This record gives sequence, C-alpha cells and structure tokens, in this order.
Amino acid sequence: MVALAVVGSLFLPWVVSIGTIWVAAVYVMVDYRRLRIAVHSTQMKGLLLALLCNVFAAAYYQNTLGVIMVLGFFAMVLYGSYLYKTMTHSLFHRISDFACLMSVAGILVAVIQKLAFLHTAPGYRPDSFYFNANYFGMMIEFTVLLTVYRAYTNRRGRPFYAAVVLVNLIGLYLCGSLSALAAMTAGVLLFLLLKRRYKVCAAFLLLVLLFLAATQCIPALLPREGEADTSFAQRLSIWHGALQGIADQPLFGHGMMSYFFLHDQFGTYATFHCHNLYLEVLLDFGIFGACIFAITLGSQILRILRRIRAGTCGNAMLLVLVSIGVVLVHGMTDVTIFWTQTGMLFLFLFSASGIRAKYGLPDAVPVRRLAEREC
Repeated sequence: MVALAVVGSLFLPWVVSIGTIWVAAVYVMVDYRRLRIAVHSTQMKGLLLALLCNVFAAAYYQNTLGVIMVLGFFAMVLYGSYLYKTMTHSLFHRISDFACLMSVAGILVAVIQKLAFLHTAPGYRPDSFYFNANYFGMMIEFTVLLTVYRAYTNRRGRPFYAAVVLVNLIGLYLCGSLSALAAMTAGVLLFLLLKRRYKVCAAFLLLVLLFLAATQCIPALLPREGEADTSFAQRLSIWHGALQGIADQPLFGHGMMSYFFLHDQFGTYATFHCHNLYLEVLLDFGIFGACIFAITLGSQILRILRRIRAGTCGNAMLLVLVSIGVVLVHGMTDVTIFWTQTGMLFLFLFSASGIRAKYGLPDAVPVRRLAEREC
C-alpha cells in the first residue's frame, strides 16, 4: 500500500523518504482520476499557484537549491492532498500504529549514536535517520501526539502506546531540541484540555513543573544547558537578515532556502534558514504566497473550531488542530516543518481532517449519532 510505504519511509534515512514520496507523487500524476481527486479544490489550486510562483522567483535569483526544494515540496503537497481526499478511519489507524512502531527504530539508532560519541564528544546531539537533531525533535513531537491520540482511540493498545511515548521521550532528551520539547509539551496539554481530561492534564503539567524545578537544582539535566544565550544571539542576527531580505522582495520572495544565499549579502549569521517559520514564509514566498498559506490554514482551523462548538469534533479533528498548534509554536524559533520527513508526517496527520469530509457529514449532527464513524 502506497500510503503505508510513504509514512513508513519517514522513519528511515531521509534519502529513502525523498525517493518514496516522489514515487507516490508520480503514482498520483500518472492516473487522471487520482490527479483530479488531488487537485480538485480551490485551496489546492491556490497552493499550486504559490509553488509555481516560487519556482520562478527562485530561478530569477539563481537559487538552485530553492528550485529543488520547491519541487520536493510540490510532491509532498500533491500526495498529501490525495491522502486528505481518500483517507479512511481504518487506514489512518493502521498507518498510525505502523508509524508508532517505526519510530522506535529511529530512537535505537540515536542511542547507538550517542554511545558511540559519548567519550569523544559528550555534547553530541544524535540525529538518527534525519538531516539534523532539530528535525529529529519535530518527528518525535508529532509521534508523541499521534501516540496519545491512538491511546484514546484504541484502549486495548495503551501499554504499547505508553512504551512508545517513553522511548520517544528518551530520544527527545538525547537530541536536545528545546523547541521540540516546548512544542510537544504545549501540544499534549492542549490535546488533554480539549479532551477534558483535566486530571490527566494536571498530572502531566505537574511532571513538567517537577522537571523544570529539577533543572534549576541540577542544570545539567536540561539539554544543551548554558547554550541559551548564544543561541538567542544567533537567532537575533538571523532574524535581522531575514527582515532585510523580506524588505528587498516583499511580494513574491526569493524562493525556498533563500536565507542560505542571502546571509552573506546582509552580513548576518550563516545558516540554512531563518529559524522562524513566519519570517521564512515571507522571505521565501513573499506576501502573495504567505497569504495563500494563511487562508488555507485559517479555513481549516475555522472548520475545526465550528465542529468543536457544535459538539461534532472527534479525536481525529482534535489531533489535526493540536498538530497545527505545535507547528505554529515550534515555528517561533525554528523552521523544521520545511523538510521532507517532518513535512510529510504533518500532512499525514492533517489528512485525518479529511475523514469526516469524505462522508459529507454536516457540522450540526450530534456526536452520539456518529459513534460508528468516529475516529
């Protein structure tokens, strides 16, 4: 099954993920019926237009890396749209369990990497199968959210999901991504609050507070302890350069990964991206592309909020809402969503919001009448 292969590949080396996603995109494009399903919506056509403009912008500024990145982004969005239109409860659950299981292999690789460098480089941050440790952190935060969701939709599997969460928390500690830690914590708390599991939420919050208190007594418990000031200073330099780049081409941007070739021009800190999702979108896609992304995302959020108010929002819709929140929180300090594995995993989570749309269910239908269709 193509969807199972794509999601499974996200927990393997990133080269495998890229190849598998392109195979899936070609699988959609070679069949007119599948292609029509994927692109038959105003929002999808708007996204494709934004990507087309971005290709021209990147080519105009001779941003070869940006052209390559936006083509990969196109493959992800195309197959992600097809998933959204064809996703079912049983398929989503089957793939979710497979993703939880596959995540364990990546954590084991990270443990081996950490042990291998423990004596020669104690501060080494393992990246497992991913491009760097920060991408590894975002994969973990998505996996933890997915596992918590499955624990509420498959109670008999809770011992398995508890073990998966524990293993992934070990991986999160090893990769030392503070942004991922903050975003994951916020995401789990929001999911529990929306589920009205106030006691569980209070217990989880207490554990977080105890951990923070312990780091005050033993600072070494906090990953990358002592690096916060340096990291923040670097980000200030990056954001300053990004703002200059946005002012230079505000309408259509410079193409994806544009900060990588602009930082020398502005004399700011050298790195691959802006370390801020909002600045990155404006710098790469300009106001035009940013507006299309905002409209697409905003309409989805409003649809979920309407269902929450009407009492028809199931666990899958809550998972999508929380996943979006996690991306927006993490995006304040990093741009890890703009990568093959993290981006495609988010699109898989996002596809859960298409399950109910497939049935054509009105927002006003009470939850008790949808029990057999609830996810």
